[in-house]
Amino acid sequence: MTPADPPDDELATRAAAGDGAAFAALAERHRPGLVRCAALLTGDTDEAESVAQEALARAFAAVGDYRPATPFFAWVRGFVLNLSRQHLRRLGRHAKPTDPHQLAPAPAAEGQRNGVLSGILRDELSARLWLAVGGLPEAYREAVVLHYAEGLDYDQISALTGVSAGALRVRALRARNLLRGELGPVVDTWMRGDDE
Repeated sequence: MTPADPPDDELATRAAAGDGAAFAALAERHRPGLVRCAALLTGDTDEAESVAQEALARAFAAVGDYRPATPFFAWVRGFVLNLSRQHLRRLGRHAKPTDPHQLAPAPAAEGQRNGVLSGILRDELSARLWLAVGGLPEAYREAVVLHYAEGLDYDQISALTGVSAGALRVRALRARNLLRGELGPVVDTWMRGDDE
């Protein structure tokens, strides 16, 4: 988003008033992240495209119900979460880990080295991490993906899932401990952030 681009809540308000171009701008802005989120939740990159598209269609139909008190970013991911859950129930199986090379890379952290060897090591660590995340129980995986990968706080996730913020913190902590057991303390480097 450039400084001239209107914020999400303004675009959503315009979309609710019937401005199709405003919703198209929101869809263009959020679609890549929705696909990534769906891929991490379902473990299926092909299905992730469909989930993201359906989430945007449902968000468009419900944009009149959107309230700026909840960031649009979080609100639209609620549709992705529900559709991902439906997909997994329909298949009657647990999600398989997604090949991390098929996912959009996360933005580089400030101060991170950009050498060739550093890049290779980061890619390898990222691949191992996302394979391990894909192997977590569904409730733990949702907490980890929505908090650490998508950047939602526990209150926002609680609003999407109906699970208390405290329970989500516990799930994220347990997931972190499982991942630490599998990958070692490097998990703590990736999962920096507010866990309180």
